Amino acid sequence: SKARFNKAMATLHGYSLIEAMPGHYSLHACVHDWVLEYLIGKFDLALFGLAMHCVAQNVAWKSTPEYWLTNNRLNHHALRIEHCHQKEAVDWNVVDMDDVFDMGYLNDSIGRLKEAEAMYVRALKGYEKVWGTEHISTLNTVNSLAIIYTYQSKMAVAEEMYMRALKGKEKVCGIEHTSTLDTVNNLAVVYAKQSKMAEAEEMYLRALKGKEKAWGTEHISTLNTVNNLAVLCSDQGKMAEAEEMLLWVLKGYEKAGAEHISTLRTVNNLAILYRDQGKKAEAESMYLRALKGYEKIYDADQPRVLLVKSSLEELMSTRN
Repeated sequence: SKARFNKAMATLHGYSLIEAMPGHYSLHACVHDWVLEYLIGKFDLALFGLAMHCVAQNVAWKSTPEYWLTNNRLNHHALRIEHCHQKEAVDWNVVDMDDVFDMGYLNDSIGRLKEAEAMYVRALKGYEKVWGTEHISTLNTVNSLAIIYTYQSKMAVAEEMYMRALKGKEKVCGIEHTSTLDTVNNLAVVYAKQSKMAEAEEMYLRALKGKEKAWGTEHISTLNTVNNLAVLCSDQGKMAEAEEMLLWVLKGYEKAGAEHISTLRTVNNLAILYRDQGKKAEAESMYLRALKGYEKIYDADQPRVLLVKSSLEELMSTRN
């Protein structure tokens, strides 16, 4: 709360650890120098693990409203941790694997895919060693790695990982468990990107039926699958059907916020649909909205931002 924050800041200020500035606080220069001197000193694995745990415990999941605001604030801490383990040889066997997974999730959520992959690979090795290949933590990590490989366009590897995760989840959780359905949806995405339209549609419909039963028609997870199914319809040339679904999904997402990441993704999908239909004015409006929202969430050089910006520039050049 604001009251607790102000009380904490007053205590720190009372010990001269911070300085009160107009509109913000800053670390006292002497304290900053002391901390920096300590950080460049001898590496301490116990403190490294503690630092990672502190960051990992504050990672916001994508189901959390405006999760990107929290995770972007944690990015600087993640960069420091990245610097430390690149500089020093870390014995990952003594680091909590849940913290390693959460660091992977943090990097994933803010678009640092290379770093996310590295953390997920470490977490997977740790989970397999401790829990085995069919433990739910292992399977969730396999699924998360597959998501990264999909973003990186490594479709064959992504498909293999999703199939492994799906087979394991069906055995451990059941065919209608929501975690299983999430992997079904993700596998459909890979099939669609590989132009395996029949397989993708079958998987999307399976995921959608299960999610509607488990969550209802307006749950964000259900909307995610409808959004993906709409994109598939667009790729199949079913433009009117795709537009109807995307507009319905957008209305549902906007209840979570006009700048929610899922809202912006659907706005971008609508822009692509309008562009393909030759509705350039509508497409430009949607691209601009998506770009404005993405720039608030991600750094300017993140792939999502660059892709939307490139698409917008290409559209405007054809209009001119």
